[in-house]
Amino acid sequence: MTMALTTGLTDLVRESLGAPLAEIADQHVDLLGSGPGALSTTSLHRVRGTTTCGATWSFFVKTIHSIRHMPGYADIPEPLRTAALAHFPWRADADVYLAGPRLPRGLRLPRLYRLDDLGDDRLVMWLEDVRVAPATWDLDRYRAAARRLGDLAAVQPVAGRSSAPREPINRGLRYYCAGPLANLFLPAVRDPATWRHPLVAANADPLLQADLLALADRIEPLLEALDRLPHTLVHGDASPANLLIPADGSADFVAIDWSWPYPAAVGFDLGQLLVGRAHTGDLDPADLPAVHEVIEAAYAAAVAGLADPSEVSFGYAATLVLRSAWTAIPFERLGQEPTAELHDLFRKRAGLARFIVDLGRSLLP
Repeated sequence: MTMALTTGLTDLVRESLGAPLAEIADQHVDLLGSGPGALSTTSLHRVRGTTTCGATWSFFVKTIHSIRHMPGYADIPEPLRTAALAHFPWRADADVYLAGPRLPRGLRLPRLYRLDDLGDDRLVMWLEDVRVAPATWDLDRYRAAARRLGDLAAVQPVAGRSSAPREPINRGLRYYCAGPLANLFLPAVRDPATWRHPLVAANADPLLQADLLALADRIEPLLEALDRLPHTLVHGDASPANLLIPADGSADFVAIDWSWPYPAAVGFDLGQLLVGRAHTGDLDPADLPAVHEVIEAAYAAAVAGLADPSEVSFGYAATLVLRSAWTAIPFERLGQEPTAELHDLFRKRAGLARFIVDLGRSLLP
């Protein structure tokens, strides 16, 4: 972090502590990284210290950028590069903090203390460094999270139920399917070499590739069916890692890393809630059915005035398929050393893919 980013730090410390006369005694900057898959995140830092009176302070500092600053952007073929620049919502997280959306009881944002515009489509967010309570993601925790996400959908509807086709509303999902999915992920699924790789061959069932490819033929019908559902504003990446449990009890969850500034069908946020810990290998495939059942029921109860259970079930399953079926197996890690730990991750991720495929096969005739 450059010294330019710490300009006015004393004022931020005073504001965060509610102490207008506080003075900084010492300060430290810890580099936390940018996180895997964070295409628009330049860096994450923790800036912390103490005051001359002995009070401690800390900020979570997130630097984000347009996708054109992403490493490897120049290697993307021109038509895809132009589409990515036009559609990738690199500043979605910052815009949510600036807008201060209506949130349901039990869900809050971290406080945004300052937003620095560095120019050239680069922003720095100075955020509350949320102290997180030790917590286990058991079924009760999943149930509570799904309920809060349903409450979020219920307070932010953007389109009601309609029995007739409408103008396509799933702009974000359609961009994803026509862009990254069609040009990056599906080609990897179609490539026979992918399935001959020892990490895949040893852990995926023999029918998984054929089932994934058959499901790919249903992408457009699924999108069309989703357009007929009630839509809401959503978090977009509501994985357990982005639903912090604050130690001060100020909310059930502090929602961070908002990523989807588009309307989405009811049930949309449940997909990332399900797959988040499965992606990291912390949730075993054997536990997916129980989590799936719990979160769908809790969310459906929360949105009962907006959508009926069948609409929630379809919206959840269809968006889960479109976003996660063909990315469940971590093909991007095929070049790594095939350790026992990596084999275990591929086993779990192949199990996740099988669960999503089986769910998806029941969606359309």
